[in-house]
Amino acid sequence: MKLDHIFLKLGFSENESHVYLAALASGVSSAQAIAKKAGLKRTTTYSVLSYLVNRGVVAKTKVKNKTRFVAEPPEHLLNLVSELQANIQKALPELKAIYNTDVKPKITFYEGENAIQRVYDDTLAEKPAEILEWNTNAYFEQFPSDHNYIDQRVKLGIRARRIAGKGSEWDTRHKARDAAEIAETVIVPAAEFNPQIEVNIYNHKVAFMDYADQMSVVIESQAIADAMRQAYELSWKGAQANSVV
Repeated sequence: MKLDHIFLKLGFSENESHVYLAALASGVSSAQAIAKKAGLKRTTTYSVLSYLVNRGVVAKTKVKNKTRFVAEPPEHLLNLVSELQANIQKALPELKAIYNTDVKPKITFYEGENAIQRVYDDTLAEKPAEILEWNTNAYFEQFPSDHNYIDQRVKLGIRARRIAGKGSEWDTRHKARDAAEIAETVIVPAAEFNPQIEVNIYNHKVAFMDYADQMSVVIESQAIADAMRQAYELSWKGAQANSVV
């Protein structure tokens, strides 16, 4: 990530970014010297330096009774992240009180290389008691063998029910690990079930993951999730009746 993007996420303006970088490269310097290096007016630079001092990333000192400035070590930027996290945590009760959950179904689209991972991260964040899964072998084609999603799910105590096709890695590797993975897996003939997408139902959400096109869709709706849960139960009964060893 480029430095200007990092500073933008930390709440720095363009001038503040320029002054901080100039101070970082200047050592103990006057406001005028930093302004020259930053390509800004001295008055503007002095104002920005005061702001950066208040944020704890630049220090003010005296050299021969003259005011000088020196950038703190870059690690101090991490303090800004910690402060932001702490402030958001404090504000969460108020934000949740404002948040209107009585809204029409919300549909979120993700695209790109992290589209599938975003859904898995969401299932962990939601911490449902159980995830209902129609599984695809494409999971193993995209993610390396050390992908730790299942381990993370197990650590959170989230159960899973899985329907997968014969010959998939869900069949050859994971069904035997049902107990360790707090899961129950039913294997059906591949001729009848060999999807290229995965579907997860959890809490009030239904997620569709398209590995081929690197996209996913998450629908937030209690009514839709309940309807899909009923469809899954019918599918589960049918899968059990037609399961193969």
